Amino acid sequence: MTQNRKATLLSTAGVILATGLFALAVSGGATAAAGEVDSSPSPSASTSTSSSPSPSPSVTSPSPSPSETPPGGEGCTPGYWKNHPSAWPTGVSPSATVGSVFTGAGSYSGTTLLAALSLQGGTGVTGATETLLRAAVAAYLNSLTVDYAYSTAEVVSMVNAALASGDRATMLAVAAALDSANNAGCPL
Repeated sequence: MTQNRKATLLSTAGVILATGLFALAVSGGATAAAGEVDSSPSPSASTSTSSSPSPSPSVTSPSPSPSETPPGGEGCTPGYWKNHPSAWPTGVSPSATVGSVFTGAGSYSGTTLLAALSLQGGTGVTGATETLLRAAVAAYLNSLTVDYAYSTAEVVSMVNAALASGDRATMLAVAAALDSANNAGCPL
């Protein structure tokens, strides 16, 4: 995934952070969910001086460890998943319900994952819920199948927090972040 794409996704997630409903902090490749504290140092634009002499004036970038490697830039759209149920990961049935994956979906809890991929969105909180669930189901399937921008746990946590907020803007911000990742390019 390119740095610009990751920055865009994190910027969108920052909208959620600003609401105080869900925090996804990324520092040095580590993530922290709401209520957790990330004590790792964050990069800064300032320069520091050191009193100890440096053996070499060259600047090197440390190689990221495997746990710090950002996820890849793959993602398939809701339309892909809707039209290719045979590509769904083993163990996930198109007839499974939204409520079996996400909490707080209210009247949509009994909607199948396949049907959620056809939700149209609209005005108000109900429309935002539909928009979010459509993107969320695709994101969930992507996280289980391709080299996706978010882990399955991150997708579920982000969606559950947005649904719990009951706030249209929060739901649409999460939907936009997931939609961006869902349109990264489908390798299937």
